[in-house]
Amino acid sequence: MMNRPIEGIVKSARLKHAAFGEHVFTDVVIRLRDGSEREIGKVSAASDLADVLTPGREGCFYFHDVMGAQGLHAYRACGEAEHVAFPKRIERMFFIVALLNLGMVSVYLSGEWGLPLVPLTLGVMATCAWAIMRGSREAVLHDLRYESRMAARSHRRAVMNGYA
Repeated sequence: MMNRPIEGIVKSARLKHAAFGEHVFTDVVIRLRDGSEREIGKVSAASDLADVLTPGREGCFYFHDVMGAQGLHAYRACGEAEHVAFPKRIERMFFIVALLNLGMVSVYLSGEWGLPLVPLTLGVMATCAWAIMRGSREAVLHDLRYESRMAARSHRRAVMNGYA
């Protein structure tokens, strides 16, 4: 599930830690409109959306799950526009590991010490993981923009036909 909108009220969310522009919450529970509760678990959120996960906050919360990392990437209050901020800490860590390992490989090759397979393998794997994380982020944001356009289009159509 890439883009998972959940409408309801935040019942509980406990801040585990905040570092590097990202907040990690545990025990996130949202009460849905029908009265049932949905436990999300561990969620990361960018600093711009950290205040959204406070008990009593109502609206539509957009969650994602990319490579096992769950996060909150958008929030829309009733009758307002979406607030979008994607948590990028894991993506940045993969990018730094990829740069360091591939840089180490280039140093070894320029020094004529041979081709080190461990840094080369780690660099390639980190580059692949970074590309998957970045592509997933772009896909999630594309889905969110597409859903917003479709909702606006159906609302305009309802207004023009006199249904709204």
